[in-house]
Amino acid sequence: MQNDQSAPPQRRPYGAKDVSAGVFLVAIALLGLYFNQEYEVGSAAQMGSGYMPMLVFGLLGLLGAAVVIVGIRGDHDPLENWAWREMVLILGAMAAFGVLIERVGMAVSVAVVVVVSGLADREQTIRGIIGLTVALVAICWAVFTLGLGLNVSFLPPAFNEF
Repeated sequence: MQNDQSAPPQRRPYGAKDVSAGVFLVAIALLGLYFNQEYEVGSAAQMGSGYMPMLVFGLLGLLGAAVVIVGIRGDHDPLENWAWREMVLILGAMAAFGVLIERVGMAVSVAVVVVVSGLADREQTIRGIIGLTVALVAICWAVFTLGLGLNVSFLPPAFNEF
């Protein structure tokens, strides 16, 4: 005689890494949109100071939602330990750039970002970090100073006096 009892339906596992990353992206997007409310958005033809941040945060929110959906529908991917050291170094590098850009200029700010975020990669070498720093400082100078004529000091203010 067969056992006619059916097993309860198995819950489909979800990708915890994708879901948590997507929720994090959506939370950052919502926070950014909230703080962007005080800036004038304008229109596509006449952009205000809040237009690009609104666009970027909106796209970030959509990306986060897509990552959550993929995580829910995708394969099981258990959430492991967070890479706290790497996360703190990357976020710290971005914060340092925002704090330093007006005080010490673009060259030093970019160099700080590259060096600090380079320390987040455990396989990165000092030679690689130095090479990347030199290359990115040169690219930023070419693009933002020469190409776009951005009105941001490239060198620290003390060097601009000479």
